Amino acid sequence: MRLAGQYSREMSVFENKVVVITGAGSGIGRALAVQFAEAGARLALSDINELALAETVKQLPSGTDARTYIVNVADRSDVFSHADAVQRDFGTAHYVINNAGATVVGTVANTDIEEYEWQLNINLYGVLYGTKAFLPMLLQQREGCIVNISSIFGLLSYPCQSAYNMSKFAVRGLTECLWQELKGTGVRAVCVHPGGIRTNI
Repeated sequence: MRLAGQYSREMSVFENKVVVITGAGSGIGRALAVQFAEAGARLALSDINELALAETVKQLPSGTDARTYIVNVADRSDVFSHADAVQRDFGTAHYVINNAGATVVGTVANTDIEEYEWQLNINLYGVLYGTKAFLPMLLQQREGCIVNISSIFGLLSYPCQSAYNMSKFAVRGLTECLWQELKGTGVRAVCVHPGGIRTNI
């Protein structure tokens, strides 16, 4: 995955901007961390896996201004504390990428309610918590962008992916509502629907 329209460091719109990425320990989150670092951004990287997060940091260009945070996006207090920590460490945030995710594979008949709850807490509530935790500082500065990672499965349903489909359709609905509400504020909301990506999922 590459950022659209690669800029030189001199022209980069991300130069010195604070980019928050959840799920930065692997997959899309790791790839974005490397590319934003190449574009001169300052990075607030979080994941539930400390070792995976450390591996991401090793792949960043020398001199990257990056801090790491162990965050469980399914825990509301954890995410709001994370936003406070980012504001303390960086002063603000400019781009918030709610990327952390997981999946449960199984038919509706054979998927337990607890498995649905576990998955929705990460993929749906994790996105909502990240949005709510960082949105006030973006609105206050009248600048910023919330990027919510949905999926092609947020556009169409697929058998044995009901929990994942539910979460990604909901992320789409949340983001499309948000981008309309944010008109004129200086803050944007973007929903991304990746197709087949080679990740841990």
